[in-house]
Amino acid sequence: MVSKFVTAAAVTALAVASLATAAPSALADSGTPTPAHQVLEAGLSFSGYDAAVAEANGYVIKTNTAGMQYSVKKDASAQEDAAAQQKAAAKWSKVSTRPSAYAEHNDACGKAYLDGNAIGNVSINIRTGFKLLSGDHAVFYYWKVDAVDGGGVTPKPFGPSSLAFRIAWEGNWTHGGLTRGSAYTTISPESYVALADGSYCHPVPLTVYYDIY
Repeated sequence: MVSKFVTAAAVTALAVASLATAAPSALADSGTPTPAHQVLEAGLSFSGYDAAVAEANGYVIKTNTAGMQYSVKKDASAQEDAAAQQKAAAKWSKVSTRPSAYAEHNDACGKAYLDGNAIGNVSINIRTGFKLLSGDHAVFYYWKVDAVDGGGVTPKPFGPSSLAFRIAWEGNWTHGGLTRGSAYTTISPESYVALADGSYCHPVPLTVYYDIY
């Protein structure tokens, strides 16, 4: 993997730290009613290429004269190579090491979404997933949603699993036995999608809040 990838350990540490610091304020009683049903959408950001994934799917990772890495099909024509560089430049232009990289517009790979619904009986139902940009296809993914209430953090992993060149994926989860009052679910920063061309993409953080009843 290229050096611009965040290590798995760093991502896990970030996820744990984020939940630990966010939980007290998020669970505080603000006196403002929380909608029973919320649907949020944000970007699916690009973090770099995995050469092994690209190789396995008929692509090769190259570096152009400007030092930019890009993925292109093996035995591509000069025109196809130029188009691949243009596509890669658009992705890299949205990559940043600053916290603002997690802004909603960071949609280099597509969109991620989180649909949350407080359904009564101290339970919630969530629907979450991603939609890739036209022309891209997913070959592997890992997705995790964390539910945080007065009783603590409950993780719900989806995958890791392969995907047969799909352009979209969706998972559903009904979670009961929660503590009455304020709660929230969030897409973990550990989540990722691997594309056929070797691109690795991560959901911009999304959080849905609930009043559990």
